Amino acid sequence: MARIKKTRFRHSALISAVTMAAPALAATAILSAQSAPSPQSASPALAAVTLTTTAQAAPTAAAPFAALAPATAGGEPLVLGAQTHFSQNWSGMANDLASQAKAPLLRDSLPWAAGETVKGRYNLDTPAARNLANACAAGRRLILTQIPTNPLYDGGLWVTSEEGRQAYAAYLDALRQKFGTCLVAIELGNEINGARAMAFPAGVDPTSAYVRIAATAHATLGGTPALLGGSTNMIGTGFLRPLFAAGLLDQVDGLAVHPYRNRGEALDLEMARLNAAMDEAGKRVPVWATEFGLATTDQTTAAGELIKQATLLSASGVAQASWYALIDQAGFPTMGLFTGTALKDQGRAFRFVQDSVLGKGRATRIDMGDPLLFAYRFGTDTTVIWGAPRGLMLGKGTRAYGPTGLALRSPVIGDEPIVLVGKAFTPGTSGVVADTLLGWGGTGWRYFVRDKAERDTVLDWVDDSWTGYFGNRYSRPLRINNTSAAPAGTAAAPLRAVWRYTAPVAQMLDWRACFAKSASGDGVDLTLKQNGKVVWQGLLTSTLTVAPVKLVVAKVDTIDMIAGPNQTAGGDAFFYRATLSQRGRSQAITCPN
Repeated sequence: MARIKKTRFRHSALISAVTMAAPALAATAILSAQSAPSPQSASPALAAVTLTTTAQAAPTAAAPFAALAPATAGGEPLVLGAQTHFSQNWSGMANDLASQAKAPLLRDSLPWAAGETVKGRYNLDTPAARNLANACAAGRRLILTQIPTNPLYDGGLWVTSEEGRQAYAAYLDALRQKFGTCLVAIELGNEINGARAMAFPAGVDPTSAYVRIAATAHATLGGTPALLGGSTNMIGTGFLRPLFAAGLLDQVDGLAVHPYRNRGEALDLEMARLNAAMDEAGKRVPVWATEFGLATTDQTTAAGELIKQATLLSASGVAQASWYALIDQAGFPTMGLFTGTALKDQGRAFRFVQDSVLGKGRATRIDMGDPLLFAYRFGTDTTVIWGAPRGLMLGKGTRAYGPTGLALRSPVIGDEPIVLVGKAFTPGTSGVVADTLLGWGGTGWRYFVRDKAERDTVLDWVDDSWTGYFGNRYSRPLRINNTSAAPAGTAAAPLRAVWRYTAPVAQMLDWRACFAKSASGDGVDLTLKQNGKVVWQGLLTSTLTVAPVKLVVAKVDTIDMIAGPNQTAGGDAFFYRATLSQRGRSQAITCPN
């Protein structure tokens, strides 16, 4: 992460993964719980779990999330590290904090412009370099982010000449010689999908120029350390596709992404799209999530998200992930594992998942019979579980822990993940039948754009240059993400975002929702309709929480949640979450902003 990070709609041991082969492409491993007992069952033991495989489906417009083929439980575990900024004058104390957090890997930088001030002569004995060498001596490994700019070459812009590319590659080789096997990867650039991030001269095609730099560097390094291309803020599959088409995947050993999001749900779905894009280009390389994190003052939420997102990254076959950052900073005052030298809840979660979860193997999702229940098995006896609210029965020998490692006497499943050690547990049933967050992109909902004439058009999945969403090129900036959305147009020509639930059976339901937006614009008009008839309306200008709206629905009745632009265009992006629950079983929800 640069000192100033720009994110659109911010939700705000030796690493064998360096040589990890791309995950198998032929099948997806699924753990299926067979004949799971009900919560009232006399035996609290979990049903037998068997390993099955299903053929991988090709991506289609109707099913945008092709089955991802992650590493199975026998794959190398996810390596979880942290970001430091010795290159920005952090003190050596950060190495002590990394030890406390049990971070086996650090991501940092030694800028080329500072390391080579005279052509062909390298200064790698700076305070930052010494601190990084001390990290190596303590047994940690390094990822170095290196931007290919130096005032000595090509006017200080991103190098385009053969001399400049060779000089950049030679500097990377000097770093390799300095740090040896401690240096496991070099990241080519940082968040290159940002505005003016790739500072090439006017008239130069940045896509082909980037691939040429990668080719020269890769020829010099030869795979040791791994050369990571891409380096996108968020995942940015739409940005990466042209780079794949230009041959990037043949010139790198891995792909770097920074999958920032304010809730982990759907991270695996976006990773599936990224893997599908690589497959379409003819080659899949390991993905490294070299930055991820959460900017929030709510340490409980941050700790839970660290566990959830590390779990989802593991299940997606990601080789390595780095939490941003080790320590709170002036520009990012809430994102660290530490405030000063004080360990935060997210730091405790980081240490707990290192000690007790990740080392047991790759996460594999267990099919518990409810798509709104997320359960991931690590090794033979450890499960991370969260989802729609319900009870949880623990059998003999099974222990439950919160995200920071605190033992739980009476665990209840909800948004906060629980770590279970032992196989004897039985989730209860949930009253939630549809949830815009937990079921986004899959269960319960379809997405449309509605025009002034009340005509609905199905929204497709869009691989954006930042975060993917449901939308289409004709209705921008309308979009539907898992926690945020935006309509388009004006009252005279509105383009409304529509979430549709079609009832599979007759039922009595409660609809709850929460919405939040900035003070810009004239607000977003919100409507709930059943079979086209208005049952609730509201205007969102800041925050809005909806008490339960009672619905009696017949089989195949449609419930539409609709967001429009009110009168004028602009300032209409908002956060949201909505649930449909069995009558009397709904619970209060908060907006994930």
